[in-house]
Amino acid sequence: MKNRPIHENLDTSFVNLSALLRYLRRRQFVGKVRVELSGYEADVILTAENQLKVLEHDRVAGRISEGEEALQRLLIRAREPGGIIHVYQTVEENALSSKASEPIIKVKPFAAEVRQMIAEITAKPLHQNGNSKTLKTQTPTVEEDLPPPDLNLPKFPFESKNDFEVKARQKNLAPSDWETLLNLTAELLQTVDRTLAEANLDFAAAFEKARSEIAGDYPFLSPSSNVFDYKSGKIIMREKTSAKLFAASIIETLRRILEKLSRNPKFANIYRITTQNIRTLIERRRPLYDKFSITPALEKIIRAG
Repeated sequence: MKNRPIHENLDTSFVNLSALLRYLRRRQFVGKVRVELSGYEADVILTAENQLKVLEHDRVAGRISEGEEALQRLLIRAREPGGIIHVYQTVEENALSSKASEPIIKVKPFAAEVRQMIAEITAKPLHQNGNSKTLKTQTPTVEEDLPPPDLNLPKFPFESKNDFEVKARQKNLAPSDWETLLNLTAELLQTVDRTLAEANLDFAAAFEKARSEIAGDYPFLSPSSNVFDYKSGKIIMREKTSAKLFAASIIETLRRILEKLSRNPKFANIYRITTQNIRTLIERRRPLYDKFSITPALEKIIRAG
């Protein structure tokens, strides 16, 4: 099997990655989409079973990961300008070459359809001095030979049975559930906040530092994003994101704070009290923590306490 380039060097400033992946899945495309950003790269494999496999490599964080959370991070990172996207179609090796004695029949292959689709989604409105303009990128050209044999594509559009974008962004999360999640995580932060305050430790400063450190993985936590805010035991989220990704971000900030406490012998007692208070909260809210898949990750970060 070989990867045949359909598009190379598409700019993330003009290509909506989630729209591109959704389109490819609806066409039952088999191949790979590669995204490259500064210090970050990821491959999305689209299989013959119409499934997605994601592998990301964050060189800055020194992390290699895969799965749903990797996809969620990729969809967020791919909104950054200046990155590049490559699209490769997986084909049989013998489909890439033809015998000299056989005439080459030019047809409109699947690659042309993908190019047309990208040409449509790369139109992006620009607003300058109150006027709306449209900027279009030029899509690269590739040789349009015969498509791979036995490529049986359904007529577009058809509904995918497993919409990855809905999963990634959790648009189907009921408003009441989203509000519950925000209140649940706010209570968790407030518990740690109050515990540290009793020891005259500044939770707000520690939390601000921790969320700044992980803003590369969770951009909505960045203090400069104006999306997330925590104050006086309350969380404000001005944009809705994946419930799983949001919960993971809160737990990661707490993990960093607890880890720093545990490393300093003079904070041993406050660390012990903090982890005990979190355990008590887990037992009290376990049904809700289980509902949002928070329990395992939260128990893991306090296990050593």
